[in-house]
Amino acid sequence: MTTHRPLSPFRAPARTGAVLAAVALAAVLLSGCTLLEGPAPDAPVRPAPTAPAEPVALVPGGSAEDNLPYFQQTLLAFVGGAAPIEGQPVVDALVAAGFDRAAMQVSFDRTRTDLVADNIFVSVRVGESCLLGQLVTGDRGLVAEVAPALGPEKSICIIGQTRPIDW
Repeated sequence: MTTHRPLSPFRAPARTGAVLAAVALAAVLLSGCTLLEGPAPDAPVRPAPTAPAEPVALVPGGSAEDNLPYFQQTLLAFVGGAAPIEGQPVVDALVAAGFDRAAMQVSFDRTRTDLVADNIFVSVRVGESCLLGQLVTGDRGLVAEVAPALGPEKSICIIGQTRPIDW
């Protein structure tokens, strides 16, 4: 004759908990698979800026909108050249084109883990507006636009810590 031990009231919840945990883990793992199915979403496509049909010049005393074509032309010439996409050469190119060094901000060339930055951001404040440029180090791509200056005094174009322009 076989004797059965009665189940301890403390063992049943442990088994139930283990079964529930296994079911929950399986549900998470299986739902994760559905996230990976199907095509990946496409990255937004931004049209690449093109050089103006005719060369443009700096408009001294002009607005950021007035000087955006010249800012783009200057940065397009820079990314089309051989200089490394780093803060100092970018700033130097803009200064050589007539933009005010004191009104500029530039991001760091390297990450906190000492890798080459994927992008360099540069800005020139014009009144309460900013000319903003993003230069991509990998493909030498460029995006340039006008945006409002930030901060209580409308004196910031790039948020966060930027590289000192002290050369």
